[in-house]
Amino acid sequence: MLTTNISLAIADVFAMWKIALPAMFLGCYCGVVLRTGKFFAFFSKALRPMTSLGKLPEALGPFFILCLLNRYAANAMLAAFGKSGAVTKSTLMAVYLMGSLPTGIYFTIFYFSPLLITGLGWNLGTAFIVINIGMSTFVTIIGFIWNRLLIQHKVSLELQKSCCTEVDKTDLVEAGKKAFKQFWDIAVVFIPITLAFACLMHTDFMKEVITRLDPLLRWFNLTAIGVLVIIAGIPTLIAAIGVAGTLLQSGALASQDVIFVLLLASFFHNIYDGISRVLPTNLSIFGTKTGVTVTVVGTGLYLSMVAAGASIALYMRGN
Repeated sequence: MLTTNISLAIADVFAMWKIALPAMFLGCYCGVVLRTGKFFAFFSKALRPMTSLGKLPEALGPFFILCLLNRYAANAMLAAFGKSGAVTKSTLMAVYLMGSLPTGIYFTIFYFSPLLITGLGWNLGTAFIVINIGMSTFVTIIGFIWNRLLIQHKVSLELQKSCCTEVDKTDLVEAGKKAFKQFWDIAVVFIPITLAFACLMHTDFMKEVITRLDPLLRWFNLTAIGVLVIIAGIPTLIAAIGVAGTLLQSGALASQDVIFVLLLASFFHNIYDGISRVLPTNLSIFGTKTGVTVTVVGTGLYLSMVAAGASIALYMRGN
């Protein structure tokens, strides 16, 4: 039994590693390259309106582009500024939150939308896309407000000057070496933590926890079908969308229940994802104290948005 559980855990975590680890390295490489030479100058100028709006150093402009491409790289860039003292801890936290919108756009448009439209149809699929991007937008707005309230403009100019003092010429080979060192520092923390969590998920304890969720979910007048969608979405929201689409087309799941059920699935998935992927990654990139802080604040704020959205959907469902 134990051997079987370990084998299942290794299979699960390997499926994540083969996607996440190459993406991490590619992201680190992009992050190093975008901080050098003409790339750095171009994106800093192109995103000057956004950094100006948030009272941010111009050097942080590429961070928002990286959030659209690879959040691992964006966080690595942000952590580098934080560790060098170029940005304060409060600014780092605010910028981390600001990255929610571009990150949300990436995942929603390129990751979820094909399955949402094909599985749920244009009306429900588009509605969920708008809701998802809307929640990310609110978190980003909170980040902008946070930073504008906490720092003075003159401080921001000083930070901008310190961020821009070191801009190397772009050397793709040297960038690869720096990226691999950065990637390795992340991977040696990320791999063991995710493996340990995967093993935990296949224990009888976690199976009992998931089973006990069933009565709680039924309190919301969810049928067994709705509970099935939510449980399927805990490890990956893609599974919840796929199951919801199949059940909707078969008539087993009512159209008025789809958005509410998917938002509940998103809520539990983000708790799972925050513990199993986001926290280990942030610990390895930002360090223990800052990693825990950005994870708790960032994930907590997003969960609040999902809970608010689910409450509205529940109200609309009842009317």
